[in-house]
Amino acid sequence: TNKLCTANPMAQTQKLYDYLVSIYGKKILSGTIANVNWNMGEAELVYKATGKYPAMHTFDYIHLQWSPANWIDYSNTKVAEDWYNAGGIVSACWHWNVPAKENSTDYTCTPGNGSQNNDGNWTTTFRPKNIFVEGSWEKKVADADLEKIAGYLKLLQDKGIPIIWRPLHEAAGNTYEYQNGTAWFWWGYDGGETYVKLWRYMFDFFKSKGINNLIWVWTAQEKDADFYPGDAYVDIIGRDLYGASYNNEKNATQNAKHFKDVQQTYPNKMITLSECGSVGKISEQWEAGGKWSWFMPWYHYNATSLVGHQHADEAWWKDAMSQSFVLDREAVKEALK
Repeated sequence: TNKLCTANPMAQTQKLYDYLVSIYGKKILSGTIANVNWNMGEAELVYKATGKYPAMHTFDYIHLQWSPANWIDYSNTKVAEDWYNAGGIVSACWHWNVPAKENSTDYTCTPGNGSQNNDGNWTTTFRPKNIFVEGSWEKKVADADLEKIAGYLKLLQDKGIPIIWRPLHEAAGNTYEYQNGTAWFWWGYDGGETYVKLWRYMFDFFKSKGINNLIWVWTAQEKDADFYPGDAYVDIIGRDLYGASYNNEKNATQNAKHFKDVQQTYPNKMITLSECGSVGKISEQWEAGGKWSWFMPWYHYNATSLVGHQHADEAWWKDAMSQSFVLDREAVKEALK
């Protein structure tokens, strides 16, 4: 369907979504993500190795609490504007960090580990279910953060830039994978019902602010149907695959099986490889039936080239960008101009 879940979407947003629908199953968009947050580092590495820029680049609002600062300022949208004006598609995610406890200045997006204070390790006491309790400190933090990020997203909307928006990803964590498994991000910590409520809360919050430049992407895992926000709140379904970590998916045939499984579960939505690392070659995935809307390897911190890249090395990218069905920035520019 060409109907977005956002009512009265910005014209450029609808045009981008229509384009994604038109190429789905026929072509695949290449994608990269910023090295941590607000830069073109990984896209430049791909260009250096292959002579082509990826079609899509993702930014991360992970440092929302610290912006604006001299090292991060999301109100300076030049990097995203330059990418879009060069013909690229803009995507964004948000590793939403919250305080370790009320009035704390230590932030994390994981409930059990990730940061330390002077007392050593801590576990965040932030609970998503309390966002819906009037007067709670969690509600105050969440509402302030949503207000702040809505302002930053609106800056891009005012520039006419549509955004493929993937928040609150991998919600279930390993909750259903084995006994006593837990979510690895706080937004999944209280289970599916609370998570769905939070997703819809964000959706309605942005709607109330007049934001209409977003294409909403939800990341599906296995056995996580309880976490699905619903067709009316999601445009595209993503799957994150990492060969060297929790789901050990190095084989292209296995990667393609994930595509088919998600497609069968959500037959009315486009399916995309929203994050990946150390997976099968895109040419082999495509041949095996993994016809994702796009692919996006994760960044390698401090990488200066794709040689030895942790998630997608030079050979992997050269294979991808040499395929006739893989679209780069120039191809997208021509189609969307």
